[in-house]
Amino acid sequence: GRDLERRVRSELSPLGNPKWENLREEYRQEVTNQSMASLIATELMYQKAVSAGYKVTDAEVQAEFAKLSKNFASDAEMNRTLAERGMDRDTLVKELQRTLIVGKYIQENIAKKITVTPAEVSDYYGARTEEFRHPDMIRTSHILILVPAGAPPEQDKAAEKRAAALLERAKKGEDFAKLAKENSMDASASQGGDIGLTPKGQLAPEYETAAFALQIGQISGVVRTQFGYHIIKLTEKKGEGIATLDEIRSDLTQFLKNKKTEEEMSKVVDQLRQQGKISIYISLGKPPEESKASSPRP
Repeated sequence: GRDLERRVRSELSPLGNPKWENLREEYRQEVTNQSMASLIATELMYQKAVSAGYKVTDAEVQAEFAKLSKNFASDAEMNRTLAERGMDRDTLVKELQRTLIVGKYIQENIAKKITVTPAEVSDYYGARTEEFRHPDMIRTSHILILVPAGAPPEQDKAAEKRAAALLERAKKGEDFAKLAKENSMDASASQGGDIGLTPKGQLAPEYETAAFALQIGQISGVVRTQFGYHIIKLTEKKGEGIATLDEIRSDLTQFLKNKKTEEEMSKVVDQLRQQGKISIYISLGKPPEESKASSPRP
């Protein structure tokens, strides 16, 4: 019940954590059923991976935890976000451990065996060329110093000061990617701040305005958005049009590989479901706290 509640809360978190009773009945049914199916699939894959001898070290788990921590401006914000999802740090560490073990199994036994031929890439592109039409696009890297919503003025000021100091270092010629990797407080840090090609209209307005005003290779001043303070470097500009096959070959190949991997994973999970014994003691479509009181126990 607790696992299901955490998964449901995680699904609702990006929507602003709406109250369960305010959701449409059909959506409650959908999110609960999907969350349960996901839990079962994850557990089946985890048991399969463990039985096959896959393990992870404490160092690997801590490295993943440290990477995730960079998405938060402070320990307090991280704890608050985890609490909203019905979790704490210990629970997160355990989930990361399981995720890494399953990931190793998938990589070695499924993903590594998947191939995508040049002909498959070409055929997919030829049949769906219009899907690759795009508006004006830019590729940027950034250094983000997060500021939590509702942060006190002194915390905001400290974040701005830190961003300004990093800007000075970047302007003096320090390697931007290295600065981003060591200081940026979001997932792009591991890629040296690179957030990839982004179509016009998908970035925060302040970020986009500053980025589109840059020349390739230029670095912006400190830019404030709802997320915090950014230092932006423009690395590529593309006008509106249809991306050529050569331009997207690498990304399209990876997309098709991921698609095949997901299909194979579904087959493995279906096979494991048929072989395993699964009993569900929660009335799906009801919030876990209601189910705990009304459902039979194993």
